Amino acid sequence: MHSDLLFDLEEFMTDVVDGIPTLTINIKYPSFKDINEFKNSLNNILCDYNKIIIDFSNCDFIDSVILGAVVIAHKQLQKQGGGILTITSPGKMRFLFGQTGIDRVIMNYDTKAEALESIRV
Repeated sequence: MHSDLLFDLEEFMTDVVDGIPTLTINIKYPSFKDINEFKNSLNNILCDYNKIIIDFSNCDFIDSVILGAVVIAHKQLQKQGGGILTITSPGKMRFLFGQTGIDRVIMNYDTKAEALESIRV
């Protein structure tokens, strides 16, 4: 398993494992004030990859603007034959994805290893 660190901020960290980037959000409650930094991090990845993992496992909640940005990016990547996969911990985030219907549009996993394996298949 080969990993390269692409972009590292305290709140948003991007690394690449076996050619698949993961954007990890290290904020418990990312909100509207974090959207520009989130979008910049996501756009940096979108330039070079059509499959992306977004790790929300450190989050307890995310703002609807961030959810919207994820869905828009996912739809853009689908046009290129790719998409976004997410990682969430059981609890509030998983519930939020279910309540908003995101879990019917974007595949969600418990761990990064599971998400990576699903891409390789």
